Amino acid sequence: MKTTVIVNPCAGNGRTAKIWPNIESALKQSIGSFQTEETSCQGDAILLTRQALDAGATRIVAIGGDGHLNEVLNGFIENDVQLNPQASLSFVMSGTGCDFQRSLGMSGKWQAAVEKLKDAQIRQIDVGKVSYTAPDKTRKIRYFDNIASFGLSGAVDHYIDNSKLGKYLGGTMLFLWATIKTVFTHPNQTIRYSIDDGPQEEIRTRLGLLANGRFFGGGMHAAPEAELDDGLLDLLMLKEISLAKFLRHLPKIYKGTHLKLPEIFYQKVRKFTAQSSEQVILDIDGESPGYLEATFEILPKILKMQI
Repeated sequence: MKTTVIVNPCAGNGRTAKIWPNIESALKQSIGSFQTEETSCQGDAILLTRQALDAGATRIVAIGGDGHLNEVLNGFIENDVQLNPQASLSFVMSGTGCDFQRSLGMSGKWQAAVEKLKDAQIRQIDVGKVSYTAPDKTRKIRYFDNIASFGLSGAVDHYIDNSKLGKYLGGTMLFLWATIKTVFTHPNQTIRYSIDDGPQEEIRTRLGLLANGRFFGGGMHAAPEAELDDGLLDLLMLKEISLAKFLRHLPKIYKGTHLKLPEIFYQKVRKFTAQSSEQVILDIDGESPGYLEATFEILPKILKMQI
């Protein structure tokens, strides 16, 4: 097995660069020899992943946060299939949110993640696909392993990207603070949507999400019934409510006890299309690449993950 490790040294506000020598040493003990590639700017991980696969790598290990793993995933898949059907994807989380590993029930400590890779098993999981509107108004495609959402979550991404608080706050506290700060200025927005190519409907919402995994936003248990291999996305939309009621319900979202609230629209879907006359920001695995109009779909069990 030829392994390539792709590292984002900037993940976790630069923390990954500091701990990488320790991770590297532990990885060699766990999985043996490997080639290392480091990213230097956004989009690098997509290119490096494709180059590694073209060079014969049969295992890619992503070291970084949720956004970095998403880039590696998007280098791994093209035209809805793996570029190399024999290759597998692994990861060690060292970023800010680290939500995907929560969805897998994995420890938050990198040491445990590295040790687990020694005897990691292949698991076929679903992948989400979003066709969305980029800032330049062109249509783009992005794959996701965890959760794609729109509205408040995208605005939270923008706040975090432009904040220096990441140097002082951990993942959960950073996302909680950013959510509370952002919700005061982010309104309910009118969304027109259709489910599984059905009739178009309309809702006023602050937040909507399509979940393959269960956690997002630095630890919110947003989709407690989502499964990574059921061939479905869990659709949740927060109906129009007051700011006070949103803040009152926020702890329930962290606990995963919110699905039966009357203010929550919840349904399992295979396809979801949404548009708006307003600018509604997307969040795809913790990154914000564009806006609605967007179509969200599930691609059943196309990813070979070794975890």
